[in-house]
Formats: sequence, C-alpha cells, structure tokens
Amino acid sequence: MFYRGNQPLDDNAELTVSTYQIYLAEDDYTILSLESDLHLKNITDKNVQTTVTQTIMEGPLDGETGYLSFCFENCYTGNVNRTMSGIMQANSFSEGYHANFYVYEGKYNRIKVKYEVYLTNDISKTDKKTVTVTYLYDENALTPVNKPDFKPALNVFQEGSRVQFNYAFDSSVYQLEIYNLTGQKMAQHLLTSGAGTFTLSERLTKGIYLCVIKNKNQTIATQKFIVK
Repeated sequence: MFYRGNQPLDDNAELTVSTYQIYLAEDDYTILSLESDLHLKNITDKNVQTTVTQTIMEGPLDGETGYLSFCFENCYTGNVNRTMSGIMQANSFSEGYHANFYVYEGKYNRIKVKYEVYLTNDISKTDKKTVTVTYLYDENALTPVNKPDFKPALNVFQEGSRVQFNYAFDSSVYQLEIYNLTGQKMAQHLLTSGAGTFTLSERLTKGIYLCVIKNKNQTIATQKFIVK
C-alpha cells in the first residue's frame, strides 16, 4: 500500500504537492525539492517481490526547469517513465522508496506523475495500487520549516584520478550521492557513522559535481567540488 506519512492512501488517490525545501543553494542558482512524502508498506506477513513504476502524465520532459527523482533500492533522476523491482520485507515500510521533484528557484513549473505498485509475478496486476501526484511550484508555493542545524563535517579532495572524502558524523548512517550539474546521479554509497576517509570507486571525468549527504529522511548537506 501507499502511505503518506503514517496514513494509508486509498487506491487511485490524487494529491498536489506545493511545499518545498531548499535542496542546494549556490551563488548563481538555487535548487528546490518538492517532496511527495510517499511511503510503501508491505502489509502482508511474508516477503514479496514488488514492482513500482513512475509514469509522467503531464509536464516538462526536457529537464530544463525541473527533474524527477525516483528511488526503489536505487535512485534515478530525469523526466522519464521508470519501472523498478525489489524485495519488500513482511509487515514493514520500504526505506529505499522515495519520490520527489527538483525545480530551479524562480522557474515556475508543474508536473503530474502516476506512481503504481504491484506484485512482480502478478501478470494481471489484480492487486495494483495507484497514486497520482501533481508537483506544483508557482508564486503560491509554500516554504517549509527549516532543516535541523546539524551538518556532518565533510572535506572533498582529489588524489590522482581518485576522489576522496574525509568525514565526521554523529551516530547515524549517511548516504553519499554524487551528481553532475544536469542532475544525473553518478554514484551512491553508504558512509558508516563516526569519522573516516572514503575513496570513491567510480572514476569521474573532469568537471563540476555535487556531493549530497542524506539520512533516511532528508538531505543534510550539499557541497560542490571540481574534478581536475
């Protein structure tokens, strides 16, 4: 079933999201995130192979003014239809599911997206659940409360062709994500709590990238870095 927060949603529910948070702020641009706050829960008493889909009903396809982010075990960005599958544990929420829309401040935008979930081996999709979200960023969009003050210490540096991260966190486990400036995710890794140095296994080409630190609920910190 789809939930929003802790509340289950009826099948074919429709909702509009206009509340945003600042995802990344630079001198020349600011990226905002409109969060669907959708969650997936397996309400059965057994593990199930699950398929989820993202289908764009209306809205921009070029990504010039905004782009979707869709996660189920793995995360993908871009204004395209997607289908992903994975195992959901019995009687539990999927921590790997997330859906939102990134927009550029001042570039008002609207996109309508249908999300579906069903059992992978259910060819007729008799137990399919659907929710439709309209992400609406306009002059009436709302700014949410500020994020928590805590930010992990993070230093990005380059050794030869390898990119490394010195970090110091609290007791939580964080996720490191690397994006290029078009919003394409280039890498994703878990960083354990405490302090340490992490070497990125992926080899990035020369250019400017965004480093994003997340916990399971939200983005905690962002940092731009250059690969030479």
